[in-house]
Amino acid sequence: MVIVGRAELLELIDTLVRVPRGNTETAGNPVLALEGYGGAGRTTVLEQVLDRWQRRTPTVLVRPLERPYDQYNPARPVLAAAMLGLSMDLPGFPIAFPRTLVAQLAINENFTEVPATEHRERLRTVLNRYRDRAALVGFIGDLVGLVGAQAANIKLPGAAVIAPTLSQHLSNLVVGRLTRGRLITKITWGSAVSWYGHQDLGLRADAETVLIELAIKAAVEDPDIRRGVDDLLISAFLADLRNSAARVAGRPSNVVVLLDDGDAPAAVAFTSALLRSRKALAAAGSSLTDPLTLITTSSGVLAEELDGQVPAAATWTSRQRADPAANEAWARLPLNDLSEFEVKTLAKDVTAIEADRIGAQVYRLTDGHPAATGYVLNRIKQARQRSDDLEALLRDNHAGPGTTVQRHLLGLFARDLHPRKQLDEGILDALVTVSAARTKGDALRLLTLVPSGIGDRSPLFRSPTLWSAPTDDGVLPAFTRRMGLRDLAGRTDDTPPGWDRVFGMLLDTVSSEDRAGRLHYTRLLHGGAAIVDELADLLSTSDTTKWLSLFDEIVEISDPRRPDAGLIDGSDHATTPAEHIAVLLAVVPALESDLRITTVQRREILCARAGHSFDRLADHALDRTPILVRANVYHDCARRSR
Repeated sequence: MVIVGRAELLELIDTLVRVPRGNTETAGNPVLALEGYGGAGRTTVLEQVLDRWQRRTPTVLVRPLERPYDQYNPARPVLAAAMLGLSMDLPGFPIAFPRTLVAQLAINENFTEVPATEHRERLRTVLNRYRDRAALVGFIGDLVGLVGAQAANIKLPGAAVIAPTLSQHLSNLVVGRLTRGRLITKITWGSAVSWYGHQDLGLRADAETVLIELAIKAAVEDPDIRRGVDDLLISAFLADLRNSAARVAGRPSNVVVLLDDGDAPAAVAFTSALLRSRKALAAAGSSLTDPLTLITTSSGVLAEELDGQVPAAATWTSRQRADPAANEAWARLPLNDLSEFEVKTLAKDVTAIEADRIGAQVYRLTDGHPAATGYVLNRIKQARQRSDDLEALLRDNHAGPGTTVQRHLLGLFARDLHPRKQLDEGILDALVTVSAARTKGDALRLLTLVPSGIGDRSPLFRSPTLWSAPTDDGVLPAFTRRMGLRDLAGRTDDTPPGWDRVFGMLLDTVSSEDRAGRLHYTRLLHGGAAIVDELADLLSTSDTTKWLSLFDEIVEISDPRRPDAGLIDGSDHATTPAEHIAVLLAVVPALESDLRITTVQRREILCARAGHSFDRLADHALDRTPILVRANVYHDCARRSR
């Protein structure tokens, strides 16, 4: 499928990768975190960057969730994946990792089994053992096994593990870089070991002592010590990159590490260590930079994890261009959903002739949510459903009996709330339940109805991107809520709780001061007829502008059960203010999201009916003007539909 809507973002990332001509000593690039909720297209952007740059500069896409998390060595598998992925063949930019390998060799040795007086001799024995080319090739082969399928650019398409031939080739590549291509049989570790004495910070430590301490402390559980180990490993990694880049004359681009699932503990450990290492260099007064561009992804959790460790991130937009003079350590860039025009452009992959019509219908369903939009358009392209029957598409099975399409689309959000990005039915059921709530504060009143283990501190309620704000006023994306309400309406028993029980609790617990919430939940529980009299009384006694705002809050989402279907599908016989309000309570939300309203003619009729009812209500309002302005909006809608 054609990728649209990310051109400006990809151009921004290009500016982070490219090196200005003759200016390779410019300040290091900030880490860029692409933020969004599940299905926002974060991984797709990384894949696009990999495709753009992997044949032009050393580039690796690392997926830390491809292997189990190691709490004792959180950053090591990601570091190994980055090192190996960047070692792939690329003419003109050979990267060697002697400092990183020395650390890995030391960590691989068990120093606790010998007396402290013998530690130094043990280290020297280990390093001498791996001066042998064949032995080092074997050790690196083991590292390839540690990486597994994390490094996307060294994983054969469709393979669950790296093929032995590719593993052997990669191991030889890494060793060949250490010897600069010369087929010598002995490796020299001297300068790599000595680096641990100064670490580019002007230190005067004993290098062998530092390596021994690193090896011993690498398995310690204390988080402060683990961070220290990570920082030293990443500092060595950056020094290797810096030294390799210095040998490339007129280097046109930086090295690129793309880190997916950036909220995973291993990814957070890598990113935070990188930022702390750069911060330490700056604090020591060093002018050294590194040639690494790191792009990671996050649901917003990364910023919380880094709070207090590094300065707060800048917030960028895709139209922004990086300013080296700003000296920003890292930046957050929220990913926007696709616009209607972009969805229509994507629909050209289905049919060029009807792209506008299909795109408009799909956008009305998905609000431009990237993953859902791509899925629905692909489904239409496969001709399993007619493009004008999205209602049937959502009810259909996703991939065989058992999961409907609408539940699969909800799973795009729920999967992002799981630590390993897996679909957990309990989280999905909880998301469906809380979709009944207007706000995060209202959703928290439903805690007793969600599966056990999902509390107010769970990712469902703490996600910085799923809710529009971290406070109780935050709201779910409208698309999420619509899909959740559809699933909630289909529940047939009380486990998980059904429509009446969920909305009954919301209505019973709503604040007496929250009139909009009370009327909104009453309408969804009992239908519009239950609130028309109160709204009619308010129309003639309260401020008209406030009445319209109240009305908008009440009808912000349609009821998938269609209790007022007669008012939508039947003829309009309204005469009294209450009857006109009843028409509007049914028609206005249906115009926005009732998928049964597909034809231009049907939309024109409903817009005209809404305009007519607002016209008639103006005669009963304290101020006619706001009501008439609203009526004209729907009259214009009717004309545009012709």
